[in-house]
Amino acid sequence: MRSAAGKPAATKGLAGTAAPKPPDVRRRRTGTGARETRGVRQGSRRASAFLARRSLATHRRAWAAVIGATGAAAALIGAFAFVVGSLLLGVPPVQRYAGADAVVAADQKVSYTASPWGSEPQTATAYLPERARLDRSVLAAVAGADGVAKAVADDSVPVSTGDGRPAVGRSWPSAALTRYELAEGRAPRDATEVVLDGVLAAGGPAPGERIVLRADGTARTYTVSGIARTGHGGDGPPAVFFTEPRLTALAGHPGRVDAIGVVAEPGVPREALRDAIGAVLPERSGAAGSDRGVRVLTGAERGEAEHVDALGGRGDRLALLGSVGGTVLMVALLVIASTLSQAIHQRSGELALLRAVGASPRQLRSAIGREAGRVSAAAALLGGLGAVPLGLAMRSLLTTGTLPLPVPWWLPPAAALAGGLLVALLARPVAVLAARSITRLRPAAALAA
Repeated sequence: MRSAAGKPAATKGLAGTAAPKPPDVRRRRTGTGARETRGVRQGSRRASAFLARRSLATHRRAWAAVIGATGAAAALIGAFAFVVGSLLLGVPPVQRYAGADAVVAADQKVSYTASPWGSEPQTATAYLPERARLDRSVLAAVAGADGVAKAVADDSVPVSTGDGRPAVGRSWPSAALTRYELAEGRAPRDATEVVLDGVLAAGGPAPGERIVLRADGTARTYTVSGIARTGHGGDGPPAVFFTEPRLTALAGHPGRVDAIGVVAEPGVPREALRDAIGAVLPERSGAAGSDRGVRVLTGAERGEAEHVDALGGRGDRLALLGSVGGTVLMVALLVIASTLSQAIHQRSGELALLRAVGASPRQLRSAIGREAGRVSAAAALLGGLGAVPLGLAMRSLLTTGTLPLPVPWWLPPAAALAGGLLVALLARPVAVLAARSITRLRPAAALAA
């Protein structure tokens, strides 16, 4: 039926109204297709999980070697992480400068910059094993800084007693830096008198008696003027205190000092003291006759002025552990890959049959990855537990008196977790790569194999 304009009339419903529009078929089909796709994926994942569970229950012997290799790798990697973390946290102990609020010392690091042909400039940094000294003129500058109550030049010389016991010679003013106090007698007054450490004087000469000491290669007889004791229980040699002029003569470098100990005025904060001393020090001690930088050490840093070789030794040990740990990691990956590959290829017939009856390559890879993930997770847990005693054993071999290695409460679980996670995360992709040759076969070729 046509209208007066010649156009077809709209179809009317029974009630005389326009008929409703048909539903959006494309939208309905799209939504149905998405639901079907999600259902297929969920079914594939369920099939992969089922295959993984059945395979783990059936092929326990095939995965035994994988568990052993993965657990050993997790234990080794966790132990190396344990020792490296302990080394990074280690600082030299503060013993000699326990009574000093700050220590001024020369920088022990030396840097060298070279420009190889055809490349950018490169800088190499190393720690000096021998002590870098300061010019004695720095002592007056430090003593005049705000908040400084006392600045003491600290030198030391090796000394031995007549019976061969080792000791370290220091000046009596520097005794305040270690909180030595006179227990008997008095301070030395001239070059022929000394004050003995209480450890050295135990069972030995008393004040007023004589003792033979050997310094600078010559044995001389000194009078014991007093005995000093301190509260710290260091492992170093006991001290013998001379007068400052006598010690300067024995040290053999009258224009330089090993370090400067600073005692602050009451109530001066640590940071304020550091800033005040840094303001009067030259950035580079060129004016003082030295090419070394000057450092102001406070808190735990004061131990660096006592044990100048500790940080250099830590850097060497870190480099050694890094190279050995990298080698261990590569060997561990090779061992895990070979054991996984062998465990999978022992089941090549089973995997080929599953491929021939319709299992997709993705399903097989997912099933193998799930198996490897579950096995590696259990093995990594056992290996992480074994990493703690192994790391403690390695730490005992690397701990020294100049650089004790701390073990905070969080370090053992963190190292164990790091080793276990690394191995567990790497096991699944390695297993998938090992099974790639079998899962990529066509069904007919897989059945023929």
